[in-house]
This record gives sequence, C-alpha cells and structure tokens, in this order.
Amino acid sequence: MGWLAILNATIFLLLGALHFYWALGYTWALHVVVPSKPTGEKMLSPSAAASMVVGLGLCMMAVVHLANSRLWLTEFPLPIKYSTLAIAIIFLLRTIGDFKWVGLFKKITTTPFAKNDTRYYVPLCLFLSASSFLLFFLR
Repeated sequence: MGWLAILNATIFLLLGALHFYWALGYTWALHVVVPSKPTGEKMLSPSAAASMVVGLGLCMMAVVHLANSRLWLTEFPLPIKYSTLAIAIIFLLRTIGDFKWVGLFKKITTTPFAKNDTRYYVPLCLFLSASSFLLFFLR
C-alpha cells in the first residue's frame, strides 16, 4: 500500500503546484477549472490568496499520504490515520457534488468546466477518495 500512498502524494503535490501557479497570477487552464454558467459567466473568481490556501491544503494532504507510505515514520500516529479518513470523505463529497454545478449529479453539463468535470475531475476525485479509504481501512 506504500505505492498507493506515494501515488496520491504525488497527485496532491502536482495539484498544489498548479494552485500556486494560479496564485502567482498565471492563467493557463483557469478557464476550464472554474464552474461557469451556460452563458459563459464564471461562477466565482478565486483570489490569489484563495488559490494559495487551496495549494497549501493540497500539500498538507500530500504530507498525510507520505506519512501513510511509512517512508519516514515507523509508528503510525492516529492523527495521520484520521486525517486520511477526512481526505477520503472530502473527495467523496466532491465526487458527489452540489447537484447543480459540480460532481456526478450536476445539472449543468454543457459548459467547458462541466465537460472536464465529467471527464477528468470527478474520476480523479473518486480515485483519491477510494484510495484514501483503502489506506485508512488497511493501515
């Protein structure tokens, strides 16, 4: 299971780096990662600070998963175990979505974000949730 924890940590680090990239003011791919109305109007305009906070959160999730790999910890502390459960639940909720704009049960499905959400973001969130649940229950 160490390989799964390292894979998750790598994904979280890459996602964190992407959020730091956006926090620095770069805009590559930003138009397809923010939900928008069918008219093209963005549902939100994340600030640099918000992108930085999300990036830091994703990096913290990477640290939790690296601890799950047991590369440097010989004992497995309970906060790491329950942090893994929290991550699994967060990504399960993201997979399910808000029933309108994001997730499996979204109503708006024709925007560029919605198409990418269905094609990439939901499967990635489902994978991160399922693999985190596996790490929680099998550790």
